[in-house]
Amino acid sequence: MNDKIAVIVDSGSDVPPSVLSANQNVAVVPLTVTYGGRDYHDGVDLTPTEFYTHLRGADELPQTASPAPLAVEEQMRALFARGYTHILGVTISSALSATHQTFKLAAQEFPDGKVTIMDTKSIGIGSGLQAVYALELIAGGMQFTDLVARVAASIAKSHVYFYVPTLSYLQAGGRIGRVAGLVGSVLKIKPVISCGPDGVYYVVHKTRSEAKAMAKMVQQVSDDLAGGCGRIGVANGDNLELQATVAAMLEQATGRAVDYQGDISPSLGVHTGPGLVGIGVQID
Repeated sequence: MNDKIAVIVDSGSDVPPSVLSANQNVAVVPLTVTYGGRDYHDGVDLTPTEFYTHLRGADELPQTASPAPLAVEEQMRALFARGYTHILGVTISSALSATHQTFKLAAQEFPDGKVTIMDTKSIGIGSGLQAVYALELIAGGMQFTDLVARVAASIAKSHVYFYVPTLSYLQAGGRIGRVAGLVGSVLKIKPVISCGPDGVYYVVHKTRSEAKAMAKMVQQVSDDLAGGCGRIGVANGDNLELQATVAAMLEQATGRAVDYQGDISPSLGVHTGPGLVGIGVQID
């Protein structure tokens, strides 16, 4: 009997809306963003536009929280109730959020071998593209064991890169990782940041201008794609103009249009602030 497989992701894994609307076998569990004394469900009752409008005028940094294990479990039960035999969970880096552990706790409520949770060691569009890849493999008829192996292999080869105008949000949110050494630098460094093999932020390139940071990111992606095929996604944090510039640069450098463009989720924007542009490159 063929496996009937569903994918479950957290909202910090920025799966493009076009992919979500085109696939019935994917569920998104929202993280929580808290500000002004109210809890919001990321991407449900809080849009990126609403979030950045608040963030630019906020006196205090909003807070984020992982989903409750019960919320994840309920989504999984709903998928099984619809007839799916297996569930692949795709989460943002366990080194940056407790979300991965939350998904693993929820998975323990189900029989062995029916639910597998993958730590992408990435964030945002970098994590979301792994879910896109999984959905394409499922649509092609791949069985669950092979699917898990293929996604794990892709995670090891794939990357995310991003640029932020200021490191203050990463520092304030405690998500600074190995980028901490640049905080307070008088050199006005404009770094390109990525997630290492352990899923922790680190500096890939140090540049002195936004334009040079964009050029370094694009070159990095071009190099990554030289050894194989894959998907490219570009995401922004209230910076559509720069996103469009980067997408055009990527097309010129790689000879192909980017596969996806869109917003990063509010739950990630809390820690990166406005102005971010990121690139996810998923390698098959």
